[in-house]
Amino acid sequence: MGMPGMSIYAASKPALRSLAQTLSAELAERGIRVNAVSPGPIETPLYGKLALPQEALQQMAGQLVEKVPMHRFGQPEEIARAALFLASEDSSFMLGEESVVDGGWAEL
Repeated sequence: MGMPGMSIYAASKPALRSLAQTLSAELAERGIRVNAVSPGPIETPLYGKLALPQEALQQMAGQLVEKVPMHRFGQPEEIARAALFLASEDSSFMLGEESVVDGGWAEL
């Protein structure tokens, strides 16, 4: 999703998806599966490290939450559970896939 001032960050997302697909093609014969997790806005200490006033952080957070159909930030544990699923046998027939864990932001 294109946002001003986020060009390098935005370019990294499809690059990682492409890397997962390419590595999957290269490593499948060796029984190695590669998949990707693409998180949406997650409640982490990152936002506090932006050196913005509290009011600006709250405004930014409000704008992000408005764009998420679930109307909240995700939690780090939710991303961890997605990664654990991909690392488990429950995902044994997944290869080169991207699991988008973003509260519906990119899809709805």
